[in-house]
Amino acid sequence: MRKTIYMSEPLIKLAEKTRGDSRRTSGFSRRLGEIVERYQIMIDIDAKKLPELTDGELEIMGEIVMGSVIDARKIRGLHLDPLDATIGTPDERKALADKIEPLTAGQRLALVEKVEGQI
Repeated sequence: MRKTIYMSEPLIKLAEKTRGDSRRTSGFSRRLGEIVERYQIMIDIDAKKLPELTDGELEIMGEIVMGSVIDARKIRGLHLDPLDATIGTPDERKALADKIEPLTAGQRLALVEKVEGQI
């Protein structure tokens, strides 16, 4: 199956890095497939280690990630975002922040993926 994809900055860099002399020697598609597969492995493994969230905490997470750019800064500071949320009680926001703080970067990404899958 052939698909057309938008070449964002990270994909342009990957295409340059994997450029070959011809379509047959270029490794762009193969490398992109490996990256996607490895990312999914990480998400699947780390998703099994996520804390249970209440419905209220999931709603707060939805507010945090909906429409947000998920980059390294967002993942590093994810535990602080519930404290600034506009929904939920102060206790719910603090409890969520406390659950997120000890998570690894991979677990935080898995949490974002889980929440985005429910939105």
